[in-house]
Amino acid sequence: MIRNPKGCDNIGGALAANMEECRGALMHLFSLYGYHPFSPAEFQLIEDVWGKLSTARARRLIPVMSPLGEPCVLRGDLTLSAVAYLAGHHTQSEWPLRLSYADRVYSVPAPPKSNLEESQVGVELIGCDDEGADAEAAALLFRALDLLGIENSAVVLGDVSFLSYLFSPLPQALSSELADALSERAYTRYSALLGSAPLSGERLRLLKRIPLLKGNAAVIGEAMALLDDPGILMPLRRLCGELCSLGYERRLRVDLSFVRDLGYYSGPIYNAYSADGALLGGGGRYDGLLAAEGIGGQAVGFGLNLKELASHCAAQQRAPLVTLWCGGCKSSDALRYADALSKKDVLFELSWTRDAEASRAGAKRRGSRWWADLGAKSALMLARDRAASLKDFEEEALSC
Repeated sequence: MIRNPKGCDNIGGALAANMEECRGALMHLFSLYGYHPFSPAEFQLIEDVWGKLSTARARRLIPVMSPLGEPCVLRGDLTLSAVAYLAGHHTQSEWPLRLSYADRVYSVPAPPKSNLEESQVGVELIGCDDEGADAEAAALLFRALDLLGIENSAVVLGDVSFLSYLFSPLPQALSSELADALSERAYTRYSALLGSAPLSGERLRLLKRIPLLKGNAAVIGEAMALLDDPGILMPLRRLCGELCSLGYERRLRVDLSFVRDLGYYSGPIYNAYSADGALLGGGGRYDGLLAAEGIGGQAVGFGLNLKELASHCAAQQRAPLVTLWCGGCKSSDALRYADALSKKDVLFELSWTRDAEASRAGAKRRGSRWWADLGAKSALMLARDRAASLKDFEEEALSC
């Protein structure tokens, strides 16, 4: 018996078919917006990724020694690979760089997740110098969800720069603990940690209000009125305004306690959720990651969980239009006929068994509408048990 390691799955059937449908549809959509496919390396050098992630995320990376003796991790983040690609292959005159990907990432799962691997599809827009990039990426996220028929999805917006500003007077260790508490929605622990914060007055009162700053777009204005420098939230306000103008207002939620990696992201961030509350993916601005590589400019992107998309999309596994029974003819004749059908974009399945009855029964189980005996040049509409000639099948079925 061949078993899978714990935390790893083989996916087949309708779910795998839907995953492939989603992957193909989204990669095509991204290409229409000028994004180019990117295929990153499976291994990443530990020394290059460790300091660019939060301690909590870095500890979940899966270490491995390459056959060439270099300490590595299995690829735990596709954005890091995209930035490395930009730095190593493109000069500033070639910016901005638009990359799309459909690949796997690996990490030790954080409960309630149990899988070590996750298939993601997404985009990275790197090296821009205008706020329009935020709107482009976020609108493309909505467009992707709509394309897959996940129209009742919602997107939660936050801003890392807002939290970074409020946490700036605090010791780094305390800031990290507060961010972890917000990330886990552990508000009681968050309040307890604030009790030990070396702060008082207005800054402390504002920190205590963070978990309450959530709702519609009006929350952003409420928070700006509390800040000494309201301009910190202007990028988020502009982004929210642009998305509302595009008709997404009812699907937007603002949550200023929403946290991502403070050392990685550096502006507006977002998560996408299905109607039943499943996390589909997310992204945001990560100028800080570019700066860590000595690169100026802005960067934004998002990644979506392909398995979750496939589980929530409107796509259905397509059954073959026809099962071609090849038991009564030469293999070369059957393959020649199959090739002609493929050129007409017809979904079919070849049946090589010598038993015609078994072939027909298998075609019914697999949902084929037609069964064709290529040797006898006859066909059968399975649902009605209606016999026809192969020519009648072609005229009736292939003309649709």
